[in-house]
Amino acid sequence: MNFFKKLSGKRTGRLEQKWTFDAKSQILSTPTVSKIGNNETSIVFGTKDGNIHSLKEDSTLNWTYSISEKKSKVEMLFLEKEFYKGIYSSPAIADINNDQKPETIIGSDIGKIYALNHKGKLLWNFATNDIVRSSPLIADINNDNQLEIIFGSNDTYLYCLDNKGRILWNFKADSGIESSPNILQDRIIFGSNKGMIYCLNNTGKLLWKFKTKGKIACRPVIGDIYGSGRPSIVIGSCDNNLYVLNPEGKLEWKYPTEGRIYGDACLVDVNNDKRLEIIFGSCDNNIYVLSSNGTKIWSYASNFFIVDKPIVVDMDNNGKLEIGIGSYDHFLYIFEGEGAFKLNYMPGLSGIVQQTGHYSDVMSSEPGKYIGKKLWQFKAEDIIIGTSYFINHEGINIIVATKNGKISNIVLKR
Repeated sequence: MNFFKKLSGKRTGRLEQKWTFDAKSQILSTPTVSKIGNNETSIVFGTKDGNIHSLKEDSTLNWTYSISEKKSKVEMLFLEKEFYKGIYSSPAIADINNDQKPETIIGSDIGKIYALNHKGKLLWNFATNDIVRSSPLIADINNDNQLEIIFGSNDTYLYCLDNKGRILWNFKADSGIESSPNILQDRIIFGSNKGMIYCLNNTGKLLWKFKTKGKIACRPVIGDIYGSGRPSIVIGSCDNNLYVLNPEGKLEWKYPTEGRIYGDACLVDVNNDKRLEIIFGSCDNNIYVLSSNGTKIWSYASNFFIVDKPIVVDMDNNGKLEIGIGSYDHFLYIFEGEGAFKLNYMPGLSGIVQQTGHYSDVMSSEPGKYIGKKLWQFKAEDIIIGTSYFINHEGINIIVATKNGKISNIVLKR
């Protein structure tokens, strides 16, 4: 009986929308969720009309900061109303000035990066010579006990600023930079629009570079995927491949998909094998879960592009991890992290499986293989741009941003 129960994998509950906030302008990037004073949750995001919003966890507005930049009448003739001030950058939130309060750092298509205090008031801005769609990295990269801000611009430069917005150094890449940087010990890893992956030291000196054949739009993720104590760099490219590099920039392996990879990967041990699995989405409509050696554990096909970064949580508090991801097909999907082990058709078994509502998921794969096991799904109003989450006394709250300007809080009702 336990065997059949495990096979059917029936899980109770359904995903429901707890609240929604209408920003009244398109959302173009993933919102950032963080804890602010007194352990309160803050949800921060930008919109196409140049507004930056901060919400409380109940959807109440904390503050809004509006980017204002005058354009000449001639410039306005050739620009859409909202184009020149849209925000594609996801905000970074940290206490950059040691005032025990969180600041928000975010880029914009005006070509500036902004630092706002915890009340949404401007502290400073820094101007580049082109749009800033890179999401900032905030870290103490030079061990001076002060946080630095590192980000890229389409003017081809990666910038490093101090916590007051003053430039410390910059590095010229081969093309514009929309990839968000990450840090490996005291080194900075990022990609360019022409497909180059760069590694710099903490003073902006080039250590190595690695060429792919497509734009790098996502942030590299770094982790010890082999359990060896040695980190690897995992990054997707618009040449349809996911790359894994060692710290010296040498290719360890790559995994081909049938579509461009825009979203960040996620590294989590979802099947308790003491190794980090690699989870990511592709514009071939699939979410993939790979082992540390690049073997596919399972995948699942949605009905449209996936550019979202996966979230990994124990959604129903059963001690097992689930994977959530949004798709351009308007659906938020929640999968069993380890996948489901599939069997050949067995007489008398199909009826049991059909009762779970997962017949097609359970019985349609080749025997002896794991495939993606969808547990729950929720249909949003529009294309899902990005997801985040926070945890409170009620459990897991998934924040879904859709292109039509809505932020929704999705919870599991049981």
